[in-house]
Amino acid sequence: MDDKRLAVAEEVIEPELISPGGRSGRWDDRQSPPPPRKPGLLTRVKGLLAGGLALLGAGLILAGAFLTSTVIGAFLGIPMMLAGAAAFYLLFKLLSSGPGGTVFFRRF
Repeated sequence: MDDKRLAVAEEVIEPELISPGGRSGRWDDRQSPPPPRKPGLLTRVKGLLAGGLALLGAGLILAGAFLTSTVIGAFLGIPMMLAGAAAFYLLFKLLSSGPGGTVFFRRF
């Protein structure tokens, strides 16, 4: 029978070190990816406004919920909760706004 053990002098490629495409999984033997770009001024203002709307909406809803425990407080609490819901609506409209006119081409 054949002896299937490897000789000490044979070179062996370990399969976990090479990906199926033949490239190693390390970045240092290829060019490094470019650093991420900083967001622009409008993006930062949009994020600041979104954070403010989120805090305002949550605060109005919580304050309105606490005020509705009494009948007299309900006159103030329900409109406060509606204003908080409107703030969240504006928040989601702001976050979903973006560049318009995006065209998608399907490949068949």
